[in-house]
Amino acid sequence: MDNMENYKVECIPHTGLPYVTHPFEVFFEKEEAMFDFMEIVPDYFTTKHYEKSKDKWELIAEIPGWRKDCCND
Repeated sequence: MDNMENYKVECIPHTGLPYVTHPFEVFFEKEEAMFDFMEIVPDYFTTKHYEKSKDKWELIAEIPGWRKDCCND
């Protein structure tokens, strides 16, 4: 059976939002699915992208707002 957790995205909300938002993680089997998911992540989340290598998560990218850098004042 294939490992369904080869990639993950941590979504961390920017501070100062006028409503309560919590961080969350989503796991993926393939990198393409991770990038497809990013199309629906709101801009006010910083995303940290990881790839599993030998049972250890390695950071491959950190993006402050997927489509634009809107909230890093």
